[in-house]
Amino acid sequence: MTRKFETVQADAGVEDVARKLRDSDLDVLPVCRDGALVGLVTNGDLSAHVAPWRRRAEPTRVSDVISPDILFCFENTEVNEAAKLMRESRISRIPVLNRSKTVVGVLALKDIPGESTSRKTQAAI
Repeated sequence: MTRKFETVQADAGVEDVARKLRDSDLDVLPVCRDGALVGLVTNGDLSAHVAPWRRRAEPTRVSDVISPDILFCFENTEVNEAAKLMRESRISRIPVLNRSKTVVGVLALKDIPGESTSRKTQAAI
């Protein structure tokens, strides 16, 4: 798990978030409101909404484009359980929360010992 990660606020503009994803070479960012995780935003989320938010007069917020379905684990979750959740859900990263449901890190499937390249490739979105 990496404890050095970035989050974005739910009311952030999608253009700013897209820039942050691009500049940091990330493919996913946790989205928070008042310190609590409310979703994840991916390059795919933004790509799917590029045309609509470019045509709008008012700015589009990241909360308008995220999926409300969030997969996460707690910091005391067994690593093999988190890896299984990621593989089954076909995702490559998962936010890690403490018991107060504050994001304390991000776990990447590629960082888990014993995860094969083929599993990582299958899990990456």
